[in-house]
Amino acid sequence: MANKSHALANGWTLIAHKLYKVYANENSYILIDNTNDVMMQFTVTDQEFEVTASSWNLNFKIIPAFKTVKVLNIPEEE
Repeated sequence: MANKSHALANGWTLIAHKLYKVYANENSYILIDNTNDVMMQFTVTDQEFEVTASSWNLNFKIIPAFKTVKVLNIPEEE
């Protein structure tokens, strides 16, 4: 599984599969999968990571001590 690290605002980091894309608008973000579906909409502040919408099968973990969010999903082979 090849992951890519994305630097976010306020020192946060998102780790996700390299085929996934992240788009930003200030402190708001969307994560797009390899089929161009939105997996997650979220915002970050200095102390918070807030998911405002997500796909039903999204799996992720938050590591607050390192301000890191790791997406555990991997793309299905086509």
